[in-house]
Amino acid sequence: MALSRQFCKSDEPSRNPATPITWWRPSGKHLPDPVGVRRQIKLAFYVSTGHMMRRQPIEKTRLLREALIAAAALAWLGAFPVVYGQSFFTLVPCRLNVICLLPPEIATSTGLEQEFCRQLGERLASEQGPAWRVSVAPPSAEDRAILRAALRRDLPFDPPTSWRKVALRDKVVVLAVKRTGLGWHVVSRDWDVRVERLGPLVEHTAPTWSGVLAAAAETVRRAVVPVAQIRLVEQQAVRLDLQGSLLMEERSPLPRRQFLALARYEDRDGNARAVVPLPWTILQSPEGPPAEDGSVSCQIISGLKNPLSARRRGRVQLLAWAVTPRSRSVVLSLRNRQDSQKPLVGYEVLAQPDGEGSPQFLGRTDFAGQVEIPTEDPPGWKLLWVKHGRRVLAKVPLVDGSTEFTELALPDDDPRLLAEGYLMSVQDQLVDLVTLRSVLIARLRARIAAGDWEQAIRLRDQLLQLKSREVFSSELTQQQQRLFCPDPVGQKQIDKMFEETRRLVNLYLNPREVEELVKEIAMKAPRRTDTP
Repeated sequence: MALSRQFCKSDEPSRNPATPITWWRPSGKHLPDPVGVRRQIKLAFYVSTGHMMRRQPIEKTRLLREALIAAAALAWLGAFPVVYGQSFFTLVPCRLNVICLLPPEIATSTGLEQEFCRQLGERLASEQGPAWRVSVAPPSAEDRAILRAALRRDLPFDPPTSWRKVALRDKVVVLAVKRTGLGWHVVSRDWDVRVERLGPLVEHTAPTWSGVLAAAAETVRRAVVPVAQIRLVEQQAVRLDLQGSLLMEERSPLPRRQFLALARYEDRDGNARAVVPLPWTILQSPEGPPAEDGSVSCQIISGLKNPLSARRRGRVQLLAWAVTPRSRSVVLSLRNRQDSQKPLVGYEVLAQPDGEGSPQFLGRTDFAGQVEIPTEDPPGWKLLWVKHGRRVLAKVPLVDGSTEFTELALPDDDPRLLAEGYLMSVQDQLVDLVTLRSVLIARLRARIAAGDWEQAIRLRDQLLQLKSREVFSSELTQQQQRLFCPDPVGQKQIDKMFEETRRLVNLYLNPREVEELVKEIAMKAPRRTDTP
């Protein structure tokens, strides 16, 4: 049977023909592509059952053979619930290309350069096992300028087209060795093909040439930034399937770290059309070993509502890239959401280290809408609060030293702040008026009880000259019509503040009590008689 012969192949191509992948079990044995296996089993089952229904009679031996093949295949597939019940990203080894930039005295000697690359590749392969597929090679003449640009700090980097092909490799690590006055200086940096980002520079020193190989292997291991696929679990939590995590020989505890969430938009060939980071969103992983399926549980910390659940068209992958906090300050810029050229001036910025404790005041934005965000010691992440008056406009996470997001677009809250200031002054006037009104009413009642009608009439006239409830309501209506906020949320808060102030005015400036006292004086006070 053709299907059974195809099923018995020991190594099948992956789902995407353009990106052949060898599938691995944790023991290191080759396994066929599980997606292709499932399709072949279904097809074999449908063919065999349909064959029984269409052809009557049929040979009993052939029917029995096809039924046994289908049953054996289903039983074989059910023997691996752990391997096939999860994301296959945990079973994919990391294809790592290490490019070595050696000193001129060694690079000019072809034998020494090739021997160093060979020993480094063997050392990395023996240490990482099946989790890495390492290839180490010297650079070509035209690639040297590109590699030096990749090792520059905080400068834009434009990689060659071949570095964007995920079918060829997963990562490119640039390794440079230089001679210094104290020995040898080794520096490495990681370029990830999927997320199209450079990792941090990792440096090491070796006093003699004999220690350069160990230093180079150490810098390469530290330079490789973990990448994972995001698996949605619930609204505020996700699971990260780390690449090759099930291929590691030892599941050592992972440190607590932050991941940047990205959306990778691909074309039909699997190449990236765009890699867009999800703004103001980080994934916080706890400290400890990964789960049995190689995944890590993370908490979503974001300034957006449901940042990972948004609908995205086309071929999209949600990826996570580990972010390393740095000991350097970051300048945050606040811009108007309706007019990006207009800075937001005078807005307060507060911070909660690790999102815990009470917010600490950092400063107010200057005339350019900027404020400096200092780093913590040791560096980590913080939750930034942006306030304007008594309103909290945003709560966004920021990793110390990260320059991924340095500009935050917010609605113009100046009209709402004007309304807040005006209504606070109105409420202060209301407090003073209610206090004076209460004193006059109490004195008026005392004069009426004592029968001192002359003083009672004088106090009544003072009471009637105070600002009435109608005057307050009219002034509030006129001021509310002058204030307009382009932000719907801000306008809603303005209307709510005005309604609350009107409620207070109607509650404490009730004219009924004054009207009763005026009637009482009119009924009991003796009428004045005019003398000639």
